[in-house]
Amino acid sequence: MKVYLNGAIMDEGEALIPASDRGVLFGDGIFETVRAYSGKPFRMDRHLERLHAGCRDLRLSGVPPEKEIGNAIGELYRLNVVSGDAYVRITLTGGLFDGNRSLQRSNPPNVYIMVKPFEGYPHEWYERGMRVVVSGVRTNEGSPLSRIKSNNYLDNLMAKQEAKDRGADDAVMLNSSGFLTEGSSSNLFLVRRGKVATPGVECGLLPGVTREAVMELCEEYGVTCETEFLTLDDLLQADEAFFSVSTGEIVPIAEVEGSPIGFRCPGPITIRLSAAYRALVKKELFL
Repeated sequence: MKVYLNGAIMDEGEALIPASDRGVLFGDGIFETVRAYSGKPFRMDRHLERLHAGCRDLRLSGVPPEKEIGNAIGELYRLNVVSGDAYVRITLTGGLFDGNRSLQRSNPPNVYIMVKPFEGYPHEWYERGMRVVVSGVRTNEGSPLSRIKSNNYLDNLMAKQEAKDRGADDAVMLNSSGFLTEGSSSNLFLVRRGKVATPGVECGLLPGVTREAVMELCEEYGVTCETEFLTLDDLLQADEAFFSVSTGEIVPIAEVEGSPIGFRCPGPITIRLSAAYRALVKKELFL
């Protein structure tokens, strides 16, 4: 597989990051994951806006120009995917460690872009919904890292592993105050009496690009959508629930800790928003 590293396209095995890179030593860096449909990344501008915002928070400079990123993705798509949808990941590391243990860096970041064929989630998740547990890993809503897609992703990986160990498909995470935040790699939505709710950013979560699109679609279709402080009881008593994620779009949730959500899965609003999301992708990329 071919990848992009610091301005050059090369074989994946040749793309080497120094052992003393700050990303290796401290998890210093940031990334974005994008889904491309038939060669066209969806809402790349929003992903790059979030990438730049995270870089400002981390005082990390050196993001390549948008045109260079686009050209690299296009070339990697041609070399690695040929046709169909693709998984795109853009990663910046903190660069070579110079001994300064702060956010001041004297060396440029390493910039890595990977494009590979999109494998997708299991089809049955969309038909029957995901089985979800509540993770024991708590989100620190007071930490700025809860709102940054940083390379230090261990809380999320631990939550996902906990779900696997317990025979579930994924996990929802609570913050230190006990409010719902997100899934292990997705945003969370509930439906109650025809209204949609999602945890607010102040709860300590990454504001997803797909989350934003779902909220826009709710407004467009006249479905009330509000951000709230939501509890586990709110989730268990919901009529419907679903995750939103760039790679998987809208994924229904069938049960939480063995308790079914609502009377059928996927529910009518989840189905409606899923279809609306696919129509939005088609409209923005192909019409």
